[in-house]
Amino acid sequence: MSEGADQRKLPFQGVSHSLVDQALLSISNFLIGLAFIKFATKHDYYAYSQLIGYVALTLAIQAALVNTTALTLLPQKRGRERAEATHVFFGLQLFLSSTLAMVGGLFLWLTPAAISMDVIEMPLALAMVLMVLSSWLREFLRNVQFINMRADMCLQQDMAYVFLLAIAIGTLVVSQNVQADEMLLLIGTAGILSALPWLHRASIKPVFNWVQWSRLWSEIWPLARWSLPAGLVSWASGNGYLLIGAAVLGPETTAEIVAAKLFMAPLGTIFLSWGNIFRPKVSHWISVGARSEVARLTQLSILGVAGVVLIYFLAMVFAYPFLDAHLLGDKYKGLQFDIAWWGVFFVASGVSSICNGVLFAGGHFRQSFYAAAVSCVLSIPAMYFSGQVFSKDGLMFGAVLGEAAYALVLFLGVRRMMRGVAVGRNLEVLK
Repeated sequence: MSEGADQRKLPFQGVSHSLVDQALLSISNFLIGLAFIKFATKHDYYAYSQLIGYVALTLAIQAALVNTTALTLLPQKRGRERAEATHVFFGLQLFLSSTLAMVGGLFLWLTPAAISMDVIEMPLALAMVLMVLSSWLREFLRNVQFINMRADMCLQQDMAYVFLLAIAIGTLVVSQNVQADEMLLLIGTAGILSALPWLHRASIKPVFNWVQWSRLWSEIWPLARWSLPAGLVSWASGNGYLLIGAAVLGPETTAEIVAAKLFMAPLGTIFLSWGNIFRPKVSHWISVGARSEVARLTQLSILGVAGVVLIYFLAMVFAYPFLDAHLLGDKYKGLQFDIAWWGVFFVASGVSSICNGVLFAGGHFRQSFYAAAVSCVLSIPAMYFSGQVFSKDGLMFGAVLGEAAYALVLFLGVRRMMRGVAVGRNLEVLK
């Protein structure tokens, strides 16, 4: 078999593991949301969503400072050098996650009005702290496993996580009294317990050494100085509907928007599943100069996003009467238009995810920041003012506008990056 054929085959190794992995995580997230819809108050679902929003903020920081930079740096290292760099990455990320968890928990406990809540009890704040630590640990380990092309180990870890989580959710459902603090506590505990055996198996040990951290930081910061602000601005744009929705529409109406997103969220996990395989391979291809493969796979991925969203949305159209009658209940009836808005949102989200992966792999982090800034400038005012006039539809219009702008600027950035490479490098231009 030719070398080119081997290269084309490589990115699909582990895809089946990744698809099953993300399917399990998607199912678990769906069950969590469904438990809140059926057995919790809208206020509890809103509180859980806001605190998960803070967890997502810390994960955006982790993605910029740790995971994305590791995707760029670790594939360039071999053997013992890669193992040592992984240990230093792990120690640094433990320090960062602990700091962000404690600062965030203390801030929200002292200033609950920041997320439109009257009070945040200490158990809820502590549960969120545990959730941050657990999420960082799981995502770091999963990222390293994908970098090492061990999607099978990632699947095994997440199977253990989903198993523990199913038992935890089951105990809450039996009581028919789901609360935000208990759910966060159980999710965080399941994440840590499921990660520890595979952390030991991977022989990853944290290095707590300021000199080695400083040396690694000198490699991280040139990459992260644009990806970090891009991630923060992107988080503000993507999660702004929670804060703005609560301020403009109120917590209970915002909970309805969150519930509608739940039914389209599997699209996000599908895109993430492909990205887990796509990004490390693109980084490798770029490092060896196989740019034509990058262009071809990017084109196919964008077309795949459109196809997957269309098929999923049509399935949701047929399934909605059943969902409305048997799952949503009286508290959440009439969400079909909210779900449709989220369908449009995830089309743009899929394209932006793919284009971001290409730009990061090529070291074009600044373009991601510009795209996130454009998205934020458009979406936040649009959500606020349109939400005041058109309620939920106006808020969702602003969210979709921002994500579409994000995807467009990123796509143009990918095309510009492709054109900027010499013809002799055999790089195809996206068309």
